[in-house]
Amino acid sequence: MTMMLFKRAALLACLAMFGAIGAAPAQDFPNKPITIVLPYPPGASTEQVARLVQPILQERLKQPVIVENRPGGNGSIGTMAVARSDPDGHTIVLATNALMTITPHIQQMPFDPVKDFAPITTAVRGILGLAVHPSVPAKSVPEFIAYVKKNPKTVNYGTAGIGSPQHMAGLLLNRATGIELVHVPYKGGGPAMNDLLGGHIQSVVATIVTMLEHEKNGALRILGIGEKQRFSGIPHVQTISETVPGFEATSWLAFYAPAKTPKTVIDTLNRELVFALNNPEVKRKLEEAGLPVVADKPEELGRTTKNDLARWGELTRVMNVRAE
Repeated sequence: MTMMLFKRAALLACLAMFGAIGAAPAQDFPNKPITIVLPYPPGASTEQVARLVQPILQERLKQPVIVENRPGGNGSIGTMAVARSDPDGHTIVLATNALMTITPHIQQMPFDPVKDFAPITTAVRGILGLAVHPSVPAKSVPEFIAYVKKNPKTVNYGTAGIGSPQHMAGLLLNRATGIELVHVPYKGGGPAMNDLLGGHIQSVVATIVTMLEHEKNGALRILGIGEKQRFSGIPHVQTISETVPGFEATSWLAFYAPAKTPKTVIDTLNRELVFALNNPEVKRKLEEAGLPVVADKPEELGRTTKNDLARWGELTRVMNVRAE
């Protein structure tokens, strides 16, 4: 009996030891440099966010934080590399809502945005605005809707491309109001804005930050934004939802880790990223860039990802959106 008890105690001790060994990586996190993968070329808004939080994370986590641009495949190459990396929290991705919730519906992607990733936090929202060339007579959202209704299939809007949040915003406006805006996709928001300023297109849906200076110069007129509430940076601009109840179209950037990353690691990353994003100087710079900080919990980002996947999936099916 004594021998049996001894063997049982020894077995339990071994199991406890192995359990402790297995838990050590999560408990010791981080124990090597952390890499934030940006699946886009340098200069994108993802880089602005990553560079601002980088020094704060390094100081608090006592490890180097590397920001690595890994573009290609419409964002899929860098994102897939993170999905395939070790689920230990040392490699994470800063992705757009287009990549995680829209593109999977219009082209084949090598990853599942829900099954292959563990959400960490939504970093920022990118406020989208509807602007027109000064030659367009509309000075408000109601006037613009009326103008497009009187000129069906002749008024166009430029965006950063098929499947972009800007494209979805235009489709949503068409569907909600019965108007027939004609989509003109570009390879990026810059070319679309340039054509609006040149009078080659009549309207554009783009991020607010790309519009503000041009509005000051009278080169365009901002009619409305896709947020639920007015943005403090431009309080004179109404929300589209003030005219079209329930309308909401925004972009966002969020941090994800590979699936199966331990919850303790996710919680640590969430805590430190939220702290960095809420740093007053970081927050001020992002607000000035038209990127209000969100800094939510992993569970909230998880719900947002699933809800937006369903929402944009339904819209792309109804509106028959296909990749070029």
